[in-house]
Order: sequence, then C-alpha cells, then structure tokens
Amino acid sequence: MRKAEQIISILWIGLAISVCVGSLRLELGTFHDPGPGFLPFGAGALLGLLAIAHLINVSFRFSEGEEKGLPWIDVHWQKGIYVIIALLAYAYLLPKVGYLIDTFFLMLFLFGVMGRKRWWAVFIGTLFVIGITYLIFAVWLMVQFPKGFLGIG
Repeated sequence: MRKAEQIISILWIGLAISVCVGSLRLELGTFHDPGPGFLPFGAGALLGLLAIAHLINVSFRFSEGEEKGLPWIDVHWQKGIYVIIALLAYAYLLPKVGYLIDTFFLMLFLFGVMGRKRWWAVFIGTLFVIGITYLIFAVWLMVQFPKGFLGIG
C-alpha cells in the first residue's frame, strides 16, 4: 500500500513540474500585474508542494510490519455523489430557471437534505445565503444573473 502511494505521489510531483514548466513558457508577469502563466504556475507549485508533503508523510508514517486502515473507509460516498448530481443539475437549470429560484432549491437541498437540520433553520439559512450573494454580486458588483423563465433573477 505504501509503495503505491509513493508512486502516485511521484506522478503528482511530475505533473506539477510539467505544469510549472508549461506555465513558464507563458508570461508569468508580476504579483501586481500577473500574466497568463501566473495562476497555472502557482497551482502547479502548490500541487508539487502538497505532493512532496504527502510523499514524505507516506514514506515515514509507519514501519514495514505495521498496517493502518485506509482513511476513506468510513467516508459516506453517497452524500458526495448527491452533491455532485445537485451541482450538475444546478448548472444545467441555472439559465432556464434563473439564479434566485435555482439557488433557493440548491441551498434547500444542501442545508436540508445533506445537513439534516430543522426546516425553519434551513429556510432562514437559505434566504440568508441568497440575500447576501444577491446583494454582493448583483447590487454591489453589478453582475448580471440569469433571469430564467419567470424574469426574476
């Protein structure tokens, strides 16, 4: 198990190096005036640092005779799959239904079904999220949201 994780970590380090080298071919720019290669270089560097940290952690974590359980055994995969499906549906329905209605139902699902909270708290939290995001993006930053078939958005 440890050998496989070490190999995967080395592959991630190789990918990170290739992303950094590829972004160097683009103009990096400066911190105050970033070029098109600035963000990919930062992402590649971060990926490389995390892969190196994981490689070190895996290499020195336990001795040969000691086995540890897999960290993802107790993870509830169903919730993750439901969230991915909900986000895909949200992205598909956003232009058709509009921001306010689509986001309302997404937040109801995420807070209510996935979080299993009281419905009055879910409803208030949903309205709070929609209100704050609408004020920040639509009013303050003047971003135009999709209006949908009802013309509100």
